[in-house]
Amino acid sequence: MTFTDSVKEGFDVVNRRWHLIVVRVVASVIDLVAFFVIVGIPLFIAIAAAGAEIATASAGQFLTSLKDAFMRGYIWVVFLVIASILLYFLFAAFVWMYVASGSMGIIARTLKNRKEAFKMKAFFAEAKRHFAPLANFYFLLGALVLGVLILLGMAVSGSVYLSDSLKAASPSLGLLLEVLLDVFIAVAAVFAIYGSLAVGAFGAGIVVLDSESAWQSIKKSVDFLTSHPWGFWGYCALLTAYGAASFLLFVIGYPFRFIPIVGMIAALPYELVSYALERYLGLSLLGSAFSYYFRSTRIHMPEGGPAQAHAPAGPAPQPGGQPPEPPGTPLSDTA
Repeated sequence: MTFTDSVKEGFDVVNRRWHLIVVRVVASVIDLVAFFVIVGIPLFIAIAAAGAEIATASAGQFLTSLKDAFMRGYIWVVFLVIASILLYFLFAAFVWMYVASGSMGIIARTLKNRKEAFKMKAFFAEAKRHFAPLANFYFLLGALVLGVLILLGMAVSGSVYLSDSLKAASPSLGLLLEVLLDVFIAVAAVFAIYGSLAVGAFGAGIVVLDSESAWQSIKKSVDFLTSHPWGFWGYCALLTAYGAASFLLFVIGYPFRFIPIVGMIAALPYELVSYALERYLGLSLLGSAFSYYFRSTRIHMPEGGPAQAHAPAGPAPQPGGQPPEPPGTPLSDTA
């Protein structure tokens, strides 16, 4: 199966499970409401607590009045706002991980059985089943990506120091080395970004489809992408197209901000439609990666399941373990 076929199947799976887009839009609305509740209310309390003194301060004394107001008894408001922001980030991360786990589980189930109808009960079951494994996987992958970024930062620092040292001895050689090192680091950074995203997509598919641990999923995804380079390059092309589509949607919607009243009215439905379209494309990317891994590592079977093996014609074997006599053999004489 080619990656192009997997892309078609990925879009087909998401078209069959369009309910997942509605679930993601609803989750985004929940996040927005949670932001106003968890962060907005403490922030309003902070403004109301210190506003009486700050409002009477002049522009030049604003920061001094703000500091004096907090130091005289409002320092607890600062900690309340910081705690509310951290709580919101934890809540948003939980909602994102829960919805992503359920969506990936439903995509995997659809790949295995196209005829199964979508049910929210199945979505919640898949989210509960895959939440912890996927959270561990993304945590480990994030730690590895952070380590790679640290190494790239060290490489940048080393290249700057080396090029500066060579420029003192030979300006032309130092400039040439600086250009080569910059190109090398830029290419390495691009490969690190695309590689981490590809491992994240295919590794998540391994977690969901094969029920592997986080470390084994990362290893298997790297091995799979190494042995199937078209999967990596095809997914990189999809990521580039997804980024271009997101940028195009942003450019189309940006002029609405400059229209006084009509723009604000038209911006809301446009943002909703563009957000749903981006979620559709993102789920299709995941569906394409899942499909390519699933079809490349499984033996094609009929839709009803593996075919049952038929017993060969002839008499059944005897309980005593003696092989049956071939047909047409005369019976032996009995004493």
